[in-house]
Amino acid sequence: GCSTGEEVYSLAILLTEYLRTEGVDCEVKIFATDIDRHSLDQASAGVYPESIIADLDPYLLSRYFTKQENGYQINDSIRQMVVFAKHNLIKDPPFSKLDMLVCRNLFIYLKPEVQTRLLAMFYYSLSPDGFLFLGSSESIGDLKEAFENVDTKWKIFRYRQGFNPPIIKDLTTTPKKYETEVPLVMPVQHHGLRLEHLSNALLSSVLPPSVLIDVNGIIVQTINDVSQFVQIQPGWFSNRLLDNLPREMSLLLSAQLRRLKKDKNDVLTEEISGLRSLGEKSLLLETRKIETEKTFFYLVSFKLKETPKGIKRSKSVDLDLEYGDRLNELQKELQSTKESLQATVEELETSNEELQSSNEELIASNEELQSTNEELQSVNEELFTVNSEFQIKLDELTRLNTDINNLLLNTQIGALYLDRNLCIRRLTPVVSKLTNIIPSDIGRPITHISASRSYPEMLSDIEKVVETLQMFDREVVFPEGVTYLVSIRPYRTENNVVEGIILTFVEITKLNRERARADELNRYLSTALEVGNMAWWRWDLVKDEVFMDDRKATMLGYTKAEFPSNVYEICKLIHPDDYEVTMQKMRDHLTGLTPHWDCTYRIRRKDGSYAWYYDHGVITERNGDKPLALVGTVIDVSLLKEMELKMLDNQAVFDQMFSGTGNSRFLVNRFGRVLFANDAGILLSSHETGKDDGEISKIDGFELLVNDTGETLNPFREVSTSHQAITGVSCRLKGGDPEKIYSLYAVPLFDGNREFDGLFMVLN
Repeated sequence: GCSTGEEVYSLAILLTEYLRTEGVDCEVKIFATDIDRHSLDQASAGVYPESIIADLDPYLLSRYFTKQENGYQINDSIRQMVVFAKHNLIKDPPFSKLDMLVCRNLFIYLKPEVQTRLLAMFYYSLSPDGFLFLGSSESIGDLKEAFENVDTKWKIFRYRQGFNPPIIKDLTTTPKKYETEVPLVMPVQHHGLRLEHLSNALLSSVLPPSVLIDVNGIIVQTINDVSQFVQIQPGWFSNRLLDNLPREMSLLLSAQLRRLKKDKNDVLTEEISGLRSLGEKSLLLETRKIETEKTFFYLVSFKLKETPKGIKRSKSVDLDLEYGDRLNELQKELQSTKESLQATVEELETSNEELQSSNEELIASNEELQSTNEELQSVNEELFTVNSEFQIKLDELTRLNTDINNLLLNTQIGALYLDRNLCIRRLTPVVSKLTNIIPSDIGRPITHISASRSYPEMLSDIEKVVETLQMFDREVVFPEGVTYLVSIRPYRTENNVVEGIILTFVEITKLNRERARADELNRYLSTALEVGNMAWWRWDLVKDEVFMDDRKATMLGYTKAEFPSNVYEICKLIHPDDYEVTMQKMRDHLTGLTPHWDCTYRIRRKDGSYAWYYDHGVITERNGDKPLALVGTVIDVSLLKEMELKMLDNQAVFDQMFSGTGNSRFLVNRFGRVLFANDAGILLSSHETGKDDGEISKIDGFELLVNDTGETLNPFREVSTSHQAITGVSCRLKGGDPEKIYSLYAVPLFDGNREFDGLFMVLN
């Protein structure tokens, strides 16, 4: 079992880390079981001693555990992924549809036959793509056909479809009071005689042919030869006893089981004669209720008796009475089902209202995100303005470099002054911090000093400015990741005479960081517009000019230079049929009749074809009541419009299929119910069955047809089984005019996965 939970929590953390790194969003639920309630309580608490520090990575410890007084406790995010439950693999029913089943280091304590039965149980528990994990010293034994070996070293196996393991019988064959004294893994043996075999032999010698079934009627075990009574019926396989008996015997046993459930008696015995399948013999049918700790079983015994001639049969079969009882019971079940269905409908209506509320919340969130996007755009413009202003201030300081004393007091900027011979005249403390130049170097040529390891190009840049008398800028990264903008310029007097060179060092680390952030935001905005097939625009009503994203032009096949910027020229591209409606909606918004402008229209591409645009805008600037500017977005919705038109065409084709009146046409779903019928089909069905057209969906139309010999035809069963069409089969209506002969055509319908989805049937 899961013991105190270390292994299952490790698995939950491993899955969480994988989903986080892969960006996968899905819900994981882990069922951890053990037979020890004390261990389960410890695992559910999720508190472990401080000694786990030695076995856990510090990152995982800080992320998934919380420090407590008595150790560390697993976080709720991991705890909620795990469901702890008491469960005995050998006795309790297994789980189903598991994606992964981990059972490590348990088989080494079990006998081989128990291992085989548990592996068969694991096979039924896994989903078709499920995985099985065993311990490093364990194997799948004789069930190699049931599982595919994925990893030999770590004993990982995959579910293999098509294998049919043996039916799993109850592994506890001794009375409960001996379970602690004689465990399953070490069964008591007497001279090679197994208690299970002895028990089966005793049952076979005492009981007549019998079948043990559970409360659901599922066959659990057969005793002696019951083939004379129990036979597999044609069609889909069922392991229910009632489905594998002759119809008249099934009705009698069903009635006897119902009486046994209602009465307080534990045994019902009836002697029945007149069964067609038994001829002159009579059947002694005995049903016995067997109660266990948590459920019931029923033992059904069959015993034949010869009925002497001239002796009155004890009980004959009254099938009409049994049919009536069964019909009354089914009607009660139907009423209960209707009430349950009504409750489900009410729950769905409540869920629909909750979903509607969630949808409104999502719409509000979307509007907030759009507002945030506009704010980010505003911040981007402000950063651009700050950057421009900062550059202007820097130029002013360079032009005013004659004010040396004032510049020396500015500790934020490093300044190095060189005369016309490139000798050091003055420097600020920042220069000494960034380079190897110190105040005692004043008067020395800069060429005699190894100025800076971080800026080895300094001398070559100075010489370049001396030769060209042009300003030169370079960004230099100094130790500790600090970035400076080094500006080298000619030193000019008030008379514009060049007297030397000045180098300024301005830290731009934060500026570069903000610039990178602004560029990243621009990329995000551009990516969002591109993915959404959208473009933005701004209409200046004063100048009648439209400023727009390049995508507004490129989505129509134009370049930005080819696309008009005048609003009236753009409106000429709108389809003539949509022009007036589009202009009216714009006028309504400009005059204040609508809070925003929304319109879907066609607009001409460069190649002459038309695209469908959804345009949305709002007034952003006003002068009193006079609008000055509109801002909006446009989305290409051509694909959605094409899909809409195709759906309308498909609906028209469907209506045309069922509009004819020359013959009867029916559309039937995969369950055999009529979904649609044309007028002739409704008339035929209502005339022959007495049902009106409002009840046509309740008609099982396949019970109305018979062949030339009077046998019932069921085209739905034939087509759904063979997946082949029926063409030109002659038939008549059951109980109808024998002179009327119909020609039957039935064609199977399939869904996108090539699965049977219904049929289309025509009666001529």
